[in-house]
Order: sequence, then C-alpha cells, then structure tokens
Amino acid sequence: MNVTFDQNGFKFDGQDAFMVSGEFHYFRVPCDDWKRRMELFKAAGGNMIAIYVPWIIHEPNEGEILFGDRPERDLAAFLDTAREVGLAVCLRPGPYQYSELINDGLPEWLLRDYPEVRAADVTGKPFRHCSVSYLHPTFLKKARTYFKAFAEVVRPYMNDPVTMLQVDNETTGVHVWFGGVDYNPETMGFGKADGRYPRYLARTYATVAELNSAYGTDFASFTEVCAPAGLSRANAAHCRRLRDYYNFYYETIAEYLTLLRDWLREDGLCVPVCHNAGGPHMVQFFKKTVESMDDDFLLGVDHYYTLGQTWQQNNPTPQHAVRAFCSLERLRLLSQPQTVLEMPGGSPTDTPPILPEDLLAWYRTNVAFGMKGVNYYIYTGGPNFPDTGSTCDIYDYNALVHADGSINPTYYSAKDIGLFMKDHGWLQKAVRRASVNVGFEWEQTYSKDFDPTTCAVGAMSVRSFTETGVLHTLLCGKYAPALCALDGELDFTKPLIVPAGSCLSEAAQTKLVDFVKAGGKLIMFGALPEYNEKFESCTVLRDFIGDVKTGGRYNTDTPIRMANGKNIYKMQRVQTLDELPVGTECMATDTFTGKPIGFKKECGGTLMWFGLQWHMGLFVHAEMMEDLLEMCGAVPAVKSSNRSLFTSLLEADGKRMLFIMNLFSGAQSTEITVYNGGAAEEPIEFKLSAMEVLICEI
Repeated sequence: MNVTFDQNGFKFDGQDAFMVSGEFHYFRVPCDDWKRRMELFKAAGGNMIAIYVPWIIHEPNEGEILFGDRPERDLAAFLDTAREVGLAVCLRPGPYQYSELINDGLPEWLLRDYPEVRAADVTGKPFRHCSVSYLHPTFLKKARTYFKAFAEVVRPYMNDPVTMLQVDNETTGVHVWFGGVDYNPETMGFGKADGRYPRYLARTYATVAELNSAYGTDFASFTEVCAPAGLSRANAAHCRRLRDYYNFYYETIAEYLTLLRDWLREDGLCVPVCHNAGGPHMVQFFKKTVESMDDDFLLGVDHYYTLGQTWQQNNPTPQHAVRAFCSLERLRLLSQPQTVLEMPGGSPTDTPPILPEDLLAWYRTNVAFGMKGVNYYIYTGGPNFPDTGSTCDIYDYNALVHADGSINPTYYSAKDIGLFMKDHGWLQKAVRRASVNVGFEWEQTYSKDFDPTTCAVGAMSVRSFTETGVLHTLLCGKYAPALCALDGELDFTKPLIVPAGSCLSEAAQTKLVDFVKAGGKLIMFGALPEYNEKFESCTVLRDFIGDVKTGGRYNTDTPIRMANGKNIYKMQRVQTLDELPVGTECMATDTFTGKPIGFKKECGGTLMWFGLQWHMGLFVHAEMMEDLLEMCGAVPAVKSSNRSLFTSLLEADGKRMLFIMNLFSGAQSTEITVYNGGAAEEPIEFKLSAMEVLICEI
C-alpha cells in the first residue's frame, strides 16, 4: 500500500483518503488473535495500525537484543500478518514509548548503569529516574545500537506493509512535565568551546560584547556563559537570557529528532517519518523541528480529553474543543496535514469512564475542525510482557477491543466515524470556511518561563484570552475564525483580529501597520505593545496611531458602552486610555471612569483597538464581536440561533459538509443559516441529543 501526504491531506494508493490508524501492540495481544483483531479494525474503516517497538522488551539486558525468540517479541510475524490483512503500518521504535511501560519504555540497565544520561534542572539535579537528556552521547550510543538491530528486522517490510516510522514519542514531555527544560551539562556543553550552548550563543550574537549588552553581564567569551540559574523575570535582561535558552532547547529537540530520522535513513528505512506533540499546547515546541525536516516528515498531535481524575474535564467540552481547534490550526500553519496521532480509544484509568457517546462526539469534532488523519490510542491491548507494566498486569485500557478480545461498545463509535471517513475521502481536500483571521506569534505561545512579570499584559495572558475570549466568542457567532501566524502572509480579504500583550516583535508591529496602510481591517484587543520580542522598547504601532497615553489595569463590575450604545458586561480592563488619541474616533467608553477605552483610526484601512479582555460567558460578547466584524466587512459563514452550539463548514470541489456540535450533557435545538457569498440560505432546524455532533452534507 502506497501512503503519501502533503499539507492538504493523505492519499492511499493515489486516492484521497483519511489515515485511520489504531494502536495495536504485538507484545501484548496474543498472537493467535492478531489477524482477527486486525480484520475487526479494517471492518471499522481502518487502513493502518501503529505499533510501539519497546526497547525495554527487546533489550532486557545490555547487548542482549531479542527479536522473534517468543511470540511477544516476534515483530516480523506481526508485520507478516498486517501484510496479509492489507493494513499499512506505522512503526514507533522510540527510543521512548511511554505506553504505561516501566521507565516509559527504556530498559532499566540503561538508567541504572549510566545515570549520567538523566536530564537535569538548572541546578544540575536530575528530574527523575527515567527522564533522559536526549542528546547525551552515552544515551545516543546505546540507542543507536538498538536502532540498528530494529532496522535489521524491519528492512524487508519497507513500503509493504510499513509505510511510516515515528521517531521518539511526545518529545519534551519527560522534561517539561517533570521539571522543565533540560540543563544536562554534558549534553548542553556548558563551559566547552565546542559545546552546543556556546555554539548557539555564537550563532545568535555577533560578539560577546553584544551578548553582554543584552544580558547585562561581563563574560569574556561565549564559553563562560553558564546555565541561567537564579534569574528573575522581573529583570528584562534576565528574561532575554532565559528566552535564548528556551529557544536553544527547542533547537536541540529539532537536532535530536532529525538525528533519529538520519539513523533510519542510514539503515535503509526510507519511508516517511512522523512525530507526535504531546498535547494541544505542545505543537509550537516543534516549529524548529518541522523547519529542519524534509517534506516527508509529518508532525501530529495528541488530543486526549481525559486520562484520569486530574484532568480539567471528564468528557469533551467546548473549552477543550477550542484547544483542539488551536492545535489543528497550528499544524495547518506549519503546512502539515492536520493529524491526531494519539486520539483516545480508551483510558488507562477506570474512572472517569470512557463512553461511546463522548468518543463519537470528540471524533466528529476533530473532523469538523479539519482533522485529516487519526490514530486511536489504543485500539486493543492484552497482558503486559512480564515485569514491564507500570499500571497493571492486563493492559486493557478500556480500549475499543478489550484485552480479552471482546468488543467494547466504544468500538462502534470508532466504526461510525471510520466508515464516514472512508466514504468521504474528498474531505482531504476540504478547507474550513473562515470569515476572520486571528493573529498570533509562535514564540509567545511558549514564553511562560521567560515572559517578563513587569509587563502589563503578558504573553500567557494573551494565549489564554485568545482561546477563552476571542476564539470561543467567534465560535459562538456567525463569523468563523482561522488562526494566522504574524510571521506569514496576511490575508487582506478578511478582517484580522490580534489579541495583543505588552510585547510584540518589531517585525509583527511593522507588518500590522503596513496591513492597515494597504487597506486591511485590523481589530486589536488587550494592550498596545510597548516592547519587542527582546523586551526592548518598541513603539511602532503606537507611533503609527499618534500620541497614545495608556494607563494600568483595574477591575469593576460596570459595563463598557460601545459606540452603538450597547452595554457590554464582564469585561476586564487590561489597559486604559487617559484621552482619545488625535485623529481617532471613540469606539468604547468605560462607564466607571467615563474615559475612552477603545478607538478607531482610518488610514488606508481601519485599525480598532480596545484595552479589554474577557472570558466568553455572555452572548453580548458574541454580539459585540459580530457588530465589529460587520463594520469591517466580514463575510458570515454559518449562523446558529443557539449560540452554545459550535458549527464548522468544510468545502471542496463544490461539496459542503456542515458540522453542528453539542458538547453538553443535555439535548438542544437550533436553527442554522448557511451563507453563500454573504447571502443567507433558507434556515434549517436541527435537534441534537446530549453530547452529539451532527454531520450534514448540504
């Protein structure tokens, strides 16, 4: 089976088709049931299976690499079965697997005998027993031996049935979930002329003098620059130093994953390579990785909605749907086919339960927001290989097919969406209709640990407001949103909304000014930026507006009065105005102070600014947004009379597919109006059950 992909989607044997994969562990599932369970998956619309190849199982003792000595280690026989059934295969050799295995899938001898490979915090203290420093030379040496042995087994299966290989698993997770980014001194090369960190600084700064000017230091050479310990985010120079280290860290992640890819190529494994970001807010960690890879690299994301009691939700919610929307949009902006490489097929905990209705609603929501490929984790399980499980003896996972081979009712949810995707391959080419773009900067989405605390509106506040405020509000209205990276091309045919903080790069500020001058329609919420990405004074936008005098933030229950006379409640004042800038028109007044808090400037195009943030909670928020976008000439997409229901319209080749999402625990109804070129079509009434996503081809 020939599987190819590009930024628009997947093709199987040259035909547009969703990638529908399920996680299937040969080392857990009894070999005499491999074929039956594969055929069950194929009957549910599946065309691929994904397989971890755990290092802990295949090299239990250093130098003792075992494949095929027993059924649970007979990878070749498993691949023969997949070939017979006609399923493509994605192999995931690690080095990490996680998969509720001891040591996240790493062999105990590695961690016991070579403790120097562990990742460390900024003080040099290891995070935990099984969090390794990815580029440590000892770790790489041991992993390289395992990769070579793996390659010898699977080389005959390239392209039939193995069509994809995954390098590592949820990289960065074993660091950021257990302590932060890695500061292992050997890996990072602190104090060494040829060390990674000194070399990075030398590439970033032309001279040590330039670095010292930025950091407020007096280092004599790049080699002297040590790990940034004991720094305060109240100090801009310290924040610049932290920012550099975090950007360096993500560059090492790109180096690591690229190196693993190169190993596979050296060993003759020449099929596309993929990797999975560990959650909706982790896609941005891999921008440098995508940029360093070839076109046959696929970045996907994991979209679990619950894995236990500590999660924010027990079932799909509108709030989590917005997070999924964001991660799929960021994949699109990275020119990736929007793929969920771990979609819940179950859960490692028995409660909260994984219910068929919840799963089907979640699967359909992801398709509604543009998903082109999926891998269910897990499709089916079985007994753990002896002494390797970290949570149980029988790895059932409440999966689509139980460990004993019986069918879970959730299987039919996967079958429902699987057969839908099989019958609608044209959706690979489909594009979500969008009325408005919402702009962001990549770096600000991961700047939590270097964002200055002295800024009036920080980057993490902006990221949260983008999701809970702007995007959630837009999804409750008739003007459908899309994300837009401010370092890319701006679309002049649609209004642009930018939730802004105190810092915005000089390049982005300049681009926004040029956008308005050239006729673009720009709406900004939050702060008027005063600093650039290096936390230096930068007032390009302020200078364009004129003499802008802004004040601090405060809270009050009084409303904001818009220029059309409407009162808007529950608005957070994050930046105030002392007076209206010359040459601008008042668009909003703070009824508490009587002063303007929003204005409009016409200069070729339109710039509106409001010193406000909010969490979507009142329908007047959606009405306010619709009023502003109507003024900017936005073209509506879909209107729901029930604003609690999200909608999405996918279009390609003259076909249209409408999704209506009720992610609530009660039945709801709505009247839907679809717009065609701005003209309203005849409204259609719909009734939705609790936790139901309706799909309608129109």
